[in-house]
Amino acid sequence: MPKADVVIVGMGWTGSIAARELAAEGLRVVGLERGGFRDTASDFPAPNVLDELKYSLRGALFQDLSRDALTFRNNPNEAALPMRRLGAFLLGDGLGGAGVHWNGQHFRFLPADFQMLSHNKQRYGDGAITDDMTIQDWGVTYEDMEPHYDRFEYLCGTSGKAGNLRGQIQEGGNPFEGARAREYPTPPMEMGLVQQRFMEGARKLGLKPYPQPSSNLSQDYTNPDGAQMQACTYCGHCERFGCYNWSKASPLTTVLPVALRNPNFELRLGSRVTRVELTPDKKHATGVVYVDALGHETRQPADMVLLCAFQIHNVRLMLLSGIGTPYDPATG
Repeated sequence: MPKADVVIVGMGWTGSIAARELAAEGLRVVGLERGGFRDTASDFPAPNVLDELKYSLRGALFQDLSRDALTFRNNPNEAALPMRRLGAFLLGDGLGGAGVHWNGQHFRFLPADFQMLSHNKQRYGDGAITDDMTIQDWGVTYEDMEPHYDRFEYLCGTSGKAGNLRGQIQEGGNPFEGARAREYPTPPMEMGLVQQRFMEGARKLGLKPYPQPSSNLSQDYTNPDGAQMQACTYCGHCERFGCYNWSKASPLTTVLPVALRNPNFELRLGSRVTRVELTPDKKHATGVVYVDALGHETRQPADMVLLCAFQIHNVRLMLLSGIGTPYDPATG
């Protein structure tokens, strides 16, 4: 294929955001997605999408483990056996990836999360972190990340209540969060009777309950890119399901519509990447090889290769391509 500036492997949240941003900068971007096309109107209409047997139990939106096996072992001495059922992590399959069936919980990391080594040493003393522990500081701080958290929340229309607004603690929000530049784009979702009673009991104990930030929108919203979303109907079918009402922020409802309108971006579906091609010294990527929907092996040269699939697939692709040194659990 003709050379592109950027080739992106996987079109979930990360790949879709990268495609939208880089194409807007004038780069020619090719996005490769192993699954098929999806949109809300044709793939998630009500009442079909509320089918708990199909989506929750049989995992229609997840990777088909009978076709694409995952193996697992508890320690290096065991034989790796194929997983038959997904549990702790739900790998997506199709346009939008796992961003389509996520539940919408939308927390930020705490400031201390970025400085786990220095924070814990300062709080508990140098002896709290022993030499055999691999804890490190991230190299970026919460303050570095705050503008990007803010931008993503306004992209999603996240519903919530600020607890720390420019250093001032706010009643009704999370008092332990990092400082925010501004309030959430939409107010918190409505509380049911159970949540209300829980909050009343927590307050009587001197605790500070707050509504969980949610990208299932509490009211109609148009994001800064012009994508329109509607208020949640509280149907309860969020995680493991697509949203029929354009109420849950996902790549399909936010960034992908913008990227797809840009002529600099080309989306290729049914494209299963098998390896990243490298220079002879293996220090630079030169493109990818993938099998297209017709079974043809295709080479896509590019100046930049972005691995934006689920983490497991990114690591597997790097191992297959000879990128870096595999982790050795015996030596660390």
